[in-house]
Order: sequence, then C-alpha cells, then structure tokens
Amino acid sequence: MRVKWLMLTLALTTAVAACGDDSGGTLPLSSTTLAADTTTTVAPETTTTTVAAETTSTTAPAPTLGPPPMAPVQFNPDGIGFARFGEGADGVATLALSYFGAPSSDSGWLPGGFGDYGVCPGTRFRQMYYLGDTLMLMFSDVEYFTPGGVDNFIHYAYSGATPITLGPPVSIDVGNTVAELTTMWPAAVVDGSDPLFGEVFHVDPEPGFEYLFGTLTGTTPADTITYISGGVGCGE
Repeated sequence: MRVKWLMLTLALTTAVAACGDDSGGTLPLSSTTLAADTTTTVAPETTTTTVAAETTSTTAPAPTLGPPPMAPVQFNPDGIGFARFGEGADGVATLALSYFGAPSSDSGWLPGGFGDYGVCPGTRFRQMYYLGDTLMLMFSDVEYFTPGGVDNFIHYAYSGATPITLGPPVSIDVGNTVAELTTMWPAAVVDGSDPLFGEVFHVDPEPGFEYLFGTLTGTTPADTITYISGGVGCGE
C-alpha cells in the first residue's frame, strides 16, 4: 500500500515537472494590438457670404427753372427799364405784352412826316397803347438811336393816375414830388413857364436823344409829377 502511494506521488511529480518545462521559455500570450483610432476631424465648411452694402446715391432734384425774373419798369432817359431806346420794335412789343397785356389800342405803322401825331421823322412810325391808353410806346425807323431804316423803340409816355414803377430810388413816377425828382436826378431842370405845359421838368443827361420830360402840379418841393415821358416822339 505504501509502495502504490509512492509510485502515484512520483507519477504526479513527474507530470508536474513535465508541464513546468516549456523547453523554450514562456509561451507568449495571445495579444491583439489594436491600431489607434485615427479620426480626422474635418472642420465644418465655413461659408462667408459678403453682402455689398447697398449704396444709395441721393441726387438732389434738379431745380425747376421758371422764367427769369422780370426787370422792373423804370422811367429813365434811356428807356423804360425792360427795354432801352434803339432796341428792335418787335422784341420790345413782345416784352410789353408780358408786362402790360394786349395793347388797348394800336396806330399800326403809319408813314412818317406831319400827321395827327405831329411831325414824325423817319419813313414810318407806330404808337402802341396799354393800360387803358395811359401808357404809350412809340416805334420808328428814324436814326435817333440806330442807323436809319431799322424799326426800333424811340419813345414812351405815361399819364395814368397810379404809379407803375417801384418809385424812388429805382425810378421816378407820377405822384412823386419835385424833391424826390431832384434827389434822384440832381441835374433836373424845373421850369414853371413852359409855353405849352406850364410847370414842367426835364433831364438831359448827355448829348444825344436820351431825354426825360414831365409835367408838374407846381415847382415847389412838395409839388408832384402828373405826366412823364422819355426819348423822342412825334412833334419833337
């Protein structure tokens, strides 16, 4: 019995020794090497949208151009403010229409010489009346202000009761005093003994046919103008 136990022990010892001798070292453990998970993170696509700022160009509206301002009516030795003596008859008549409206009467073109309007030099003349025949504009082809043969503006006369100019210091008009007259025209001659008109004034600023003439209520500084004319008309 003892012998069998020894033999069994030896057998077991031998088997354990056999198992412990690997004859080449320790068998490697079965290992699996996992590759590192390389994840490429792609940045999200950034879309930059550039919106051009809307440029609004504000252009000031073009001014509405109306007719040019009208020149004032003036009673001067060289004309009536909006027209000077010597300017063409048709042009001055057109301007007069815009200032005074249609003529209240019109002589039409008449032959020069002696007639109902006195002695009218040149080969023809014309008198156009406005404002109820209180304002007269005269045209002729006489060579006072232009060479002969050209129809041009030569004379005006006003006898209305109401001034039609701006008055001093822009112009002399009916109703203005002798004092105002001589202040504006220091060279004015005031005469109380004219054989045709009595109390008158006249202004002759220089040699030639530029001339201002009018009638007065008297010759004192407080007396007033009742009629005024310029240039040279028939009967001069």
